Amino acid sequence: MKIKSPSADETFSLSAKLQFRDVRRFMSQLQWSVNHTATLICAYAALVKLALSEEAITELDRMLADEKRHYKLLEALYLELKGAEPTVQPERFAFATYEEGLQHVIRLEREAIRQYRDTYLLTPSPRVRDLFFYGMSDSADHLVGLILMR
Repeated sequence: MKIKSPSADETFSLSAKLQFRDVRRFMSQLQWSVNHTATLICAYAALVKLALSEEAITELDRMLADEKRHYKLLEALYLELKGAEPTVQPERFAFATYEEGLQHVIRLEREAIRQYRDTYLLTPSPRVRDLFFYGMSDSADHLVGLILMR
């Protein structure tokens, strides 16, 4: 995936809008977050279809709803900063069993936690930090829930 770097004028405009420590890196990580969250939405939807119990379906549906809410927040921030909706490119994946699906989603959630932490640290903006803290804490909650489903 190729991400276009903002021009000098765009960088200045974005820097003035929110206090980013590294605007180019932040925008790259925001695009990654949009794509990764879209991937998680697809993965949770696939995992729900393979779930072995009503309890697992209910829990996975809750996690899927969390990811959809987080995606909407990321999309709104991207739209505000760039003036256009993001180009979304979810990762392709395939899993045949519930256990394979759990392992895949666990890996995705762990990756999200690390990335959201790093993005959180790129700006002193409380609003942006809240958005990434929300994603990071939901991913941690999901990770624990997924491990307990094994």
